[in-house]
Amino acid sequence: MSNITTLSQDLPDFLQNAPISDLTKSLVGNKTSGVKRITHKNGIFRKMVGQEEMGKNKGPLDVIIVNASPAVGRIFYMKQWTPDAEPTAPDCFSNNGRTPDAGAANPQSDRCDTCSQNIKGSGQGNSKACRFSRRLAVTLVDDFGTALEGEVYQINLASKSLFGDSVGENTSPFETYAKYVANNGKSIDWVITRITSNEDNDNQSILFTPVGHINKAQYAVTGELGAKEEVKRLVVMTPYQAESAGNKALAAPKAAVPTAEEDEVEAPKKRPSTKSNTDAPAPKKNLDSVVKAWSDEE
Repeated sequence: MSNITTLSQDLPDFLQNAPISDLTKSLVGNKTSGVKRITHKNGIFRKMVGQEEMGKNKGPLDVIIVNASPAVGRIFYMKQWTPDAEPTAPDCFSNNGRTPDAGAANPQSDRCDTCSQNIKGSGQGNSKACRFSRRLAVTLVDDFGTALEGEVYQINLASKSLFGDSVGENTSPFETYAKYVANNGKSIDWVITRITSNEDNDNQSILFTPVGHINKAQYAVTGELGAKEEVKRLVVMTPYQAESAGNKALAAPKAAVPTAEEDEVEAPKKRPSTKSNTDAPAPKKNLDSVVKAWSDEE
């Protein structure tokens, strides 16, 4: 089994863009299929493919944001989540944050701003039962120059990762961060963004910091990624098909139980888009160091 370490070395050129073979798919079933996501909990970032964990890392993560939901959306579950609950579709959700989506199973109102689930006290304590949500599509900076180059991951942001004031120099939740980047005449997809755990929130949310500009080689890749249809679908909230108790059923990611301590804030305003110049190319990383970073060690 010692030869397994060869899997974390650079692939030969002729295998760089080769897809997973039918033989491999037949051996592992659907474990290599599904949405690729990066989740965060208790200060740990995890790579997920469908419901399978593929690695974890304490971070920080340097990413390039290649796409994002055009608006802060909303999501509502009638039942409170419990650890042993089966995944279920949200009762109501909105991609535009103004009206329920056409795919919502149980719309709670014609409009989000007048919905009874959008009133303080409708959730636990003084919180709102309907929660804010925004999706990002990102690629990892450490993947560039390796066989993983061009991989795109979905990140789901809840309210505490979206809203709030800056924490330290140039570090803030996403909506404040996006405005900061734009107000400085930069484009968010031309900036390397560092994602870290928010220690002031017991590592239960994440923060964003600009740490540099992408280089020409990265731009050649990310400039195309954001326009791909499969990447655009990553940032749209849609109930999806999942296996449950041997039967196919509509399901969505399990929602965290809203707590009374969560801040309630107004939805953000639309920000302008700007451009900037790129820097010189950064040195490439080998696949071995990338794979080791996402280890099974806590």
